[in-house]
Parts: sequence; C-alpha cells; structure tokens
Amino acid sequence: MERYAFGIDVGGTTVKMGFFSDRGELLEKWEMPTDTSDHGANIIPDIASAVEEKLAEKQLGKEDVIGVGIGVPGPVDAKGCVRQCVNLGWGTFQLEEAVEKAVGLPCRAGNDANVATLGE
Repeated sequence: MERYAFGIDVGGTTVKMGFFSDRGELLEKWEMPTDTSDHGANIIPDIASAVEEKLAEKQLGKEDVIGVGIGVPGPVDAKGCVRQCVNLGWGTFQLEEAVEKAVGLPCRAGNDANVATLGE
C-alpha cells in the first residue's frame, strides 16, 4: 500500500505545499497566501484546511499519510518549539504540537533553510 506525506514551506507571503509519495517523489505542489493577520493565528488552520482538501480530492484518508513536514522562517528547537518568527507574527510556541492537533497527523518542524538543505 502506497503512503503519502505533505511538505510545507511557510513564508511571509506564501505557504508552499507539496504532496509526496512515500518514496519522496513530488506528486503535486501548490501555494496559498500566508495570512499573517492576528499575529499569524490563521496560518495553521489554513494549512489544516489545505491538507483536508487535498485528501478529499485524492479520496485518501489520514491512515494513508505518514505525516507532515513543515519549515518556518525562524528557529525551531529539537522538540518542535518555534522560538519566534517575526515576519509571521509568531512568538514562542509548540509548532509541531499545534500542527498535529490541527491536521490530525504526525508533524516534524524545522527552520526553513535547514529543512531545505535536508531535502536536497
């Protein structure tokens, strides 16, 4: 059974999203504007909605997805805690935990430059 994953790059103006096979093949990519209003409070709910929409479009359930990887423009510690993303309006909070709760899938988070390097 093939499984899938989501890769997310949160930037100050756009959130870029990728839908991947479990072999690392990029199957589809898209983007949406980053809503930084209200100190970025809508960013994670917007991501959760986009994931749900893609799963519905592909007629997949969450059991078909390994998880979500997310890169953000700021420091993220080993426990998935953001230490401030100024251009998103975020202070310190548990990013992995927040994404897992909103999306209903396991999440791993990191600094966008670091995760881009890992992806290469």
